[in-house]
Amino acid sequence: MLVLATSSDKSILMNLGLFEHIDSDLRVPPVHNIRSLEYVLQEVALFPTSEECKEALRQLQQAGFAMRPDDEDGTPLQIGIKKLLTLVEMARQEPDNVSLRLTSALMGLGVNL
Repeated sequence: MLVLATSSDKSILMNLGLFEHIDSDLRVPPVHNIRSLEYVLQEVALFPTSEECKEALRQLQQAGFAMRPDDEDGTPLQIGIKKLLTLVEMARQEPDNVSLRLTSALMGLGVNL
């Protein structure tokens, strides 16, 4: 049997006695910038064309999010992968407005995602 689980609080799993039954633990860092976001969006194939993906990323950059990890002019995106994948799936529900739905959701979460 294979069970996949995600948690942002390892101590809860430890307190419940579940962590001792986990064979493998993989830490996935939060997405901090638009370049990292671009990689995730390409891997989940959210947009049918690369141009649509680039347009969504341009909108986020114009909103002030950091393009690169060393970008001092932008605000770090700072979103956990689980939350990001949830937003991606929500945006995917309406194919005509994917870019708008994703960028609105990300901007609506603010900088401390």
